[in-house]
Amino acid sequence: MTGDARNWKFLFLLMGAAVVAGLIIIGFSGSQYTLILLYQFFIFLTLAASYDIVGGYMGYMNLGHCCYFGMGGYGFTILANQGFSLGWAMTGGVLITLVFAFLIAIPFFRLRGAYFALGNLGLIMLMEMAATNLKGLTGGDDGMTVMISLSAKTLYHTCLIITIGTLAMSTIIGKSRFGLALVSIREDEEVARSFGIRTFRTKLTAFLLAALPAALVGEFYAISLAYINPGALFGVEIGLMPVTMALLGGSGIIVGPVIGAVVIYAIQEVLWTQLPYLHMAIYGGMLISIGLFMPGGLARIGAFQRLLEKLSLGSRIYSAPAKGG
Repeated sequence: MTGDARNWKFLFLLMGAAVVAGLIIIGFSGSQYTLILLYQFFIFLTLAASYDIVGGYMGYMNLGHCCYFGMGGYGFTILANQGFSLGWAMTGGVLITLVFAFLIAIPFFRLRGAYFALGNLGLIMLMEMAATNLKGLTGGDDGMTVMISLSAKTLYHTCLIITIGTLAMSTIIGKSRFGLALVSIREDEEVARSFGIRTFRTKLTAFLLAALPAALVGEFYAISLAYINPGALFGVEIGLMPVTMALLGGSGIIVGPVIGAVVIYAIQEVLWTQLPYLHMAIYGGMLISIGLFMPGGLARIGAFQRLLEKLSLGSRIYSAPAKGG
């Protein structure tokens, strides 16, 4: 690394530390509205960053990523309403989600490309139907009240920690041999297998790593709502948002989900107030437009990509956009 590159990287780390410090200060001094706005942003950023482990690095577009989010939320709420403590209910919700992710990975990894994406999209609808029909367990359309509550400050700082941890995990994966194995699978799975990569085990590990933070933020999202129903945790909007964020920012690049989350969350605030009945169509249109006109995302636009290279955030394993499985 040249001296100029080291200077750029040091500046980036300094700016990152300043942003984190500022966010911590906001958590103690910000208004209730600011805290709610930001911790919801952290939840969606975590979803986008965890989605990108499978969707970006490995190239399997998992449109059903929010299933882990919903499973975590429902698992936690059911256990909490049965009298379990906060810690045990959260642990149980995560374990239920990981077992679920493990079980669906076995049949779903037999699918490739568009079939994998559509199969997972169908899974969201299936889970929403299951949550609607299992009234004795989930409350059905009537929903469930979450018996455990936390203050806005606690939710804010906890979600901030989860988000930082998820981004750190994504960075470590991206710079590791495991990350290189994921990208090898993305580029050509058969060739990766012929070079000794245990593709199924690698894919399964990525699947579980992606499910973990999604389940965690699903639990805290349920707490923040205080009342959940199938549409809130398994709705198509929840399914499309993290995918759109990752693709818009630059799927398969460490900072891509961050860029996409900032842009999409800002747009979302306008859509909810100005176009409450059209925001889903706009999400779908954005996904199609990104695929047609900007498949690499914002992070792969000329000058911005060169800046990422200087900061060592656009290394060679992210040089090609994901192929979709």
